[in-house]
Amino acid sequence: MTGADITGTQITGVAGGAAGIEAMYDSVRALADAFDQTGDELRAWAADGFRALVDPDLAATGLLSPPTFALAEAALLAATTGPLGLLPCSVEWEADAVLVRAAVTMLVASDDAAQLALEAVDWRLGLAAGGALRLVGPSAAVGLGLLPSDLRDRLGVAAEGWIVHHPGFVQHAVNAAGGLFTGLAPLPILVPGNRTATALLAAPYDDGTAVTTRRPDLGGPSGHRQPDSVEALVGHLSEVAGLSPHPDSADNGTIEVQSLDPGTDRARHVVYLPGTDDLGTLPWTQDDDVRDLGTDLRSAAGQETAYQRGILDAMRQAGIGPHEPVLLVGHSLGGMEAAALASRDTGFAITDVVTAGSPTAQVDGFPHGVHVLSLEHHGDVVPLLDGADNRDTDEQTTVTFEDGGRPEVEAEHGYGHYIDGAAAVDASADPSLTAEVAGLHDRGFLGDTGHVTSQLFQVTRH
Repeated sequence: MTGADITGTQITGVAGGAAGIEAMYDSVRALADAFDQTGDELRAWAADGFRALVDPDLAATGLLSPPTFALAEAALLAATTGPLGLLPCSVEWEADAVLVRAAVTMLVASDDAAQLALEAVDWRLGLAAGGALRLVGPSAAVGLGLLPSDLRDRLGVAAEGWIVHHPGFVQHAVNAAGGLFTGLAPLPILVPGNRTATALLAAPYDDGTAVTTRRPDLGGPSGHRQPDSVEALVGHLSEVAGLSPHPDSADNGTIEVQSLDPGTDRARHVVYLPGTDDLGTLPWTQDDDVRDLGTDLRSAAGQETAYQRGILDAMRQAGIGPHEPVLLVGHSLGGMEAAALASRDTGFAITDVVTAGSPTAQVDGFPHGVHVLSLEHHGDVVPLLDGADNRDTDEQTTVTFEDGGRPEVEAEHGYGHYIDGAAAVDASADPSLTAEVAGLHDRGFLGDTGHVTSQLFQVTRH
């Protein structure tokens, strides 16, 4: 499915949401329920016919005109139990319901089996790659080191360009991480999948304790203006991320809570969650920056993080009530944390999530009533680091898009691409996307409210 071309941005795929496969399965199951209900109604009418046959008043009229009584009785029997009668028809309707449900079950089972087979193939490829690296890796590293530096640079640029143009390779490589770990190990070990492998990588990092500090000294130009589009949401998120532009910025960990019509029965809130500040953190170089590589790994492994706890603390400090609707907007790690929080009971009414360039397949699903819109730029490998496609469900809509730009891994993950992608979503006629955008308007997150407040907080690690 494709969308309109907006500033050179083309929507290349939409999965999930109101027009997704799971929604189609739900519609077919509802059709089977309608077949069942029709069968029940026909059977009830047949029962009425049986009761009429044995009705004493009707039997008494038979003495008055036996021939016409016999004709009436035969017609009633034909209408209830005859080949085209109510009772046989009710059985046919209910049999159709069983067949429809069985067909859906087989399709779902086929999808699951295909996914399991793909994961098994990836795991075995990873196992083979790990074994090969264990044997020839040191020699290959030495040989690469002997190459001239300019040739190594050209090889690096070529490899980066190939990855950007073939991002699916990264997803399969991550899915093969369990097998790779097993192949690299000097002794046989069991690593079931990529999530366990990621948890092993995260283990040396200390998650620490979240410290949430109110930062009234910070602010952005649009903090007191309600966003009116998905493009405006992502654009404002980029402004919040701009408060900590470098790995060593003093304001790393800054987030924003925007409240719309606070203090009224229409109060709702938008929480902006930027992504990783320092991707180069090693276990022995950790500091108070909560948005670092360790948090990335813990979140990718499906574990709770200090960043998540700091976000919830900031929402409490901002005065968000337990029943006031909340929209979480996150880029990269911020979107991962937003998805994780929306998937469980946090004590807040998180109804909507918008992610940009975030892997979310590590989340096991979202509660009914939660709406997740995930933007993924073709060429950006970060959304693929969960090793799997996002689930095609009613609750989550995933849109992929592509545009022009430099074929560099870091550049493909930039906010500019996602602002353009969000604009394409706003203009799209795809039914799943129009439903998501309309829902954000209907629930009051997008529009032009009269009163908007902004509070900024900094989450650090103790």
